[in-house]
Amino acid sequence: MILFENILLALQTLKANPLRSILILTGMAVGIAAVLHVVALGEVTQRRINKRLAGLGSNVLQIRPNYSRRRGVRTDTSVVSLKWEEAKELADHSEVITATVPLYSGSKGVQFRDKNWNTRITGTTPEYESVNNEHLIEGRFFNQDELNRRSRVSVLGATVHEKLFGDRSPVGETILITGKRYRVVGTLKAKGESWRSPDDQIFIPLTTAQQRLFGTKHVASILAQIRSADDYDEALFEIETTLRRNHRIHPEHENDFRVRRQDFFLATIKDANKELGQFIMVIALVSLVVGGIGIANVMLISVTERIREIGTRRAIGAKKIHILTQFMTESIILGLLGGLLGIVGGIAFNQYRIGEGMILPMEWIAYSFIICAGIGTVAGIYPALRAANKNVIDALRYE
Repeated sequence: MILFENILLALQTLKANPLRSILILTGMAVGIAAVLHVVALGEVTQRRINKRLAGLGSNVLQIRPNYSRRRGVRTDTSVVSLKWEEAKELADHSEVITATVPLYSGSKGVQFRDKNWNTRITGTTPEYESVNNEHLIEGRFFNQDELNRRSRVSVLGATVHEKLFGDRSPVGETILITGKRYRVVGTLKAKGESWRSPDDQIFIPLTTAQQRLFGTKHVASILAQIRSADDYDEALFEIETTLRRNHRIHPEHENDFRVRRQDFFLATIKDANKELGQFIMVIALVSLVVGGIGIANVMLISVTERIREIGTRRAIGAKKIHILTQFMTESIILGLLGGLLGIVGGIAFNQYRIGEGMILPMEWIAYSFIICAGIGTVAGIYPALRAANKNVIDALRYE
């Protein structure tokens, strides 16, 4: 009952000084809204990164040629060092590498009737579909027989599908790549934007790409799927041992290839986003501290203005704990109202700026209330103690 009366008294005090209340609540609301916006941005980024990671295949290492060096200086020309046979060797002799996929890519113009598009043509093997988590929306991926026969068949990424065929089905149609006819056997589900659009490319058999299209014998990269993330060090050791031996690299010389997780770039983006979020979070917390100082200031003014009221209450029987509780309740109410405004404002701002529905984790809404209640409690301790310790006689004589 006393708590309910204290809450009513606190609301009446806020109503009696609307401008002062609005100013102090605004400070708290801005701080909470900023915190929730940072949390929402982090949640959205995490969801997008997880989606990209799922699309890159699980536990996949990428082996690429290293840069050449001239007189100790790295040049921009990559070394032609990787071969398809090495991909087969790694898969056949390793216990931790479960599959390997060679790749060779190059940009070419493609045509279907009166429509033209310049895209990336990627030669690979049928295992690419499973290793890289590709999902067909129509047709099929090319098979081993087509790989062996250097068949002119193709699987279209989502962007190429849209640019050449629009909404219609391309399966069974024939496209032209550098004037040669390629039959479309399947189309892939879109993976979304990334640092290198995975949807803007066409997949053809590696043998066709090497011998009919690009005229090369090496591969640009090798994807190696490992048994689990715990096998990374062992897989790296086996890859380095095999390739250094095949390339006859002297022990004192560095590798002419490099190995890294395929999700390396996304992990880097994730780390950078985390650091940026922490920086913004510090700024938001500073805003909350300023809001807390504002609450303390308002409560001190309130105590000064109500000294005679405090004296009257003490004279008719109120104890120190009652005065203390009254002012502590007012301070906590200020903090909670500021938090409530910040939550509403934060959700509305996130919906306007980010969209994607309700993306704010519910636990952070609870955390916001707890943080605001904590700030209100800390900010109200000194003013409440000052009010509770007022001498009754002095308070009644106060003008």
